[in-house]
Amino acid sequence: MARKPVTLRANRTALRVIYEGREVARHARCYDKRQLLLLPDHQLAAIQMRQRRRARQRQHEFDTLGPQARRFHLELLKTPVRPGTHLRRLLALVRLYGRTEVLAAINRALEYHTYDAAYVESILLQERRRRHLPTLLPPRPQRQDLIEDIDIEEPDPGRYDRLFDPSEGDLDDPP
Repeated sequence: MARKPVTLRANRTALRVIYEGREVARHARCYDKRQLLLLPDHQLAAIQMRQRRRARQRQHEFDTLGPQARRFHLELLKTPVRPGTHLRRLLALVRLYGRTEVLAAINRALEYHTYDAAYVESILLQERRRRHLPTLLPPRPQRQDLIEDIDIEEPDPGRYDRLFDPSEGDLDDPP
């Protein structure tokens, strides 16, 4: 019912919220300024809705990576693990190492019929060591809940490759 028009009815002791002719909430009337009155049940329901919305967004973001990602996701759903945890971890790898490297590792995991974010990360790091590339460290924020909704552009690893290969173009050109 969030973001729907409601009717408010107030008397000296209570404030009622009415939606489509039915009372959906009742709060004790407060005459103090700048007070926020919440019903614990409503607050809990709002938190659960937000978590479900984030989980759906995470699933959609992962599935749009490509057919390998969708296949990995479907196989992950068949296992007795929490898929949301694995998808969050895999998307963090995508933000850190780029889409191409993570999809290659996912493809290798699919070949071995292993559906686990830790396994994909292990494959990714082994391949980076084989190519003598550094292992990147993810940022560790103090308050993860404050930055979960921030969208960051996917990094372009090719830009850094061009730093070491001047034949690929002028570095002064914008990306």
